[in-house]
Amino acid sequence: MCRACATDHAAELVCEERLPSYLRQTYLFRDLTDGQLAEVVAESRTLELADGRWLYRQGEPAERFYIVREGQIALFRQSAEGRESIIAIVGADEVFAEELLVVAEARYDLNARAVGDSTLVSVDRRAFRSFVEGSASLGFRLMGTLYRRQQMLLDHVERLTLQDATQRLMAYLLDQVGSDETGDASGAKRLRLALPKSTLAAHLSIQPETLSRILARLKECEYLQEEGETLVVRAEELRAGLRCSLCDLRWGCPGPEHLTSPLFGVSTARAGSALQN
Repeated sequence: MCRACATDHAAELVCEERLPSYLRQTYLFRDLTDGQLAEVVAESRTLELADGRWLYRQGEPAERFYIVREGQIALFRQSAEGRESIIAIVGADEVFAEELLVVAEARYDLNARAVGDSTLVSVDRRAFRSFVEGSASLGFRLMGTLYRRQQMLLDHVERLTLQDATQRLMAYLLDQVGSDETGDASGAKRLRLALPKSTLAAHLSIQPETLSRILARLKECEYLQEEGETLVVRAEELRAGLRCSLCDLRWGCPGPEHLTSPLFGVSTARAGSALQN
């Protein structure tokens, strides 16, 4: 390891000496021989993108695929009027555009842009494709990534078609707090949004002003509070509210009137009514 990247995180991200060991840890590259990995490294380069900078545009020749080392990349479509629909947000150590390896003369089917300052590894598509053609295990690894991408897209379609704007935001917040965030004695969990609100709105297919109104209603219902750039999310209350907003009385759900919040002393029926008004 060079002396600079041993003490400087930014230098470490672009250090050529560390690139082989980093790629070896990435799911798609684990089965490569040392010689194959050396060939990939020789055809790879590190890119640094400032916040908002485009990586590629829909329709351009897909000559390379990418791994996010740090930061985030938004993958999106853009209408003729300039309105954006974000299909996915790709985070650290994730691979994207690799699905185009299976297409002979591929073109990018989405736009890609940095969300925050980001560092990427760019890999030559044709060089890696030759390894996939000669390795069954590598082909299965690629199929695994394609399956996960398909599931992600199906989840995205499900959210857009089966959930309204409020439900999409509630589900997103619950996904973000997950099980890694620490909570206080009341069960509240602190969350710093990883996306600017304008980007989050596009990701959830919500107008920015609608997103602001929904956040205000969630605060009225005491599902969350804002403390500067941090959200304090009452995860269990929010989960109960989402569950009841999705309930269908025709199938025997007892309905939200039977759930009462032990934290706020209000029923989720009242909260659900507030969210719909």
